[in-house]
Amino acid sequence: MIGKDKPKRCLQRWRETFEKFGELGLQTERRGKASSGRPSSKDLSAEEKLKKAEARIKFLEAEVDFLKKLEELERQALKKKRY
Repeated sequence: MIGKDKPKRCLQRWRETFEKFGELGLQTERRGKASSGRPSSKDLSAEEKLKKAEARIKFLEAEVDFLKKLEELERQALKKKRY
């Protein structure tokens, strides 16, 4: 027999999965062993490594720009507070 809380817990778990991963999260199989660590980069070709590095550079540049804007907004907020 199924306990009283089992259906509620299932629905709660499905809702959490939907919030985290959207509709696709409910469609894909997510059970099983998780990754045991960082994936090996030995299988990547030179082109793939270059694309991956370029994507990482773009991401880091965007992050730096975001942090600069955030710092400027914080400075402006402190300035307004003082006056």
